[in-house]
Amino acid sequence: MSLLRSTPTRAPTLVLAVGNPSRGDDAAGPWLADQLDQWLSQSGISLQDQVEVLCDQQLMVEHALDLVDRQRVLFIDAAAQLPTAFCWTRVLPSPGGPAVSSHQCTPAQLLQLCADTLNATVPPCWLLSLRGEGFELGAPVSQTMQHTLNTVWPELCDRLTLPVDQPWPTDSAQGTLHHA
Repeated sequence: MSLLRSTPTRAPTLVLAVGNPSRGDDAAGPWLADQLDQWLSQSGISLQDQVEVLCDQQLMVEHALDLVDRQRVLFIDAAAQLPTAFCWTRVLPSPGGPAVSSHQCTPAQLLQLCADTLNATVPPCWLLSLRGEGFELGAPVSQTMQHTLNTVWPELCDRLTLPVDQPWPTDSAQGTLHHA
């Protein structure tokens, strides 16, 4: 019996937010995941069935299973170096990229792992990067990040209500951002 064949029907859109709520601006991903969960619970059954939100401190190889049978995926993460407050980037698998460790990987590595290891079709994926200023343990979320979260929120909700077959605009091609 295959694990992939026994999966229940999944929401076509997956939002996978990454970050550590105890490390300053790294809490951006978990904060947006919480807001999305609340928004989805108030939006009605049809949208709840269309979007699933997962949150973890970092992307791990196990998340490749979460990508299977999706029609689109959005990764959300704080970035230590970003020229703008936030950026929407299309993510593609990274063949021949750096090796995936057993503890963490990038969105591009996760897509490649899904394709290679699970022999699954990789859905269209995007990364919402949010510029962070501080990632120290115990630090609060910066005022700049709070402003960015409030600014990006309406656009995030708008994108999630688009039909799954409609591609999202991006700010750039797959980039090499340093994520916290």
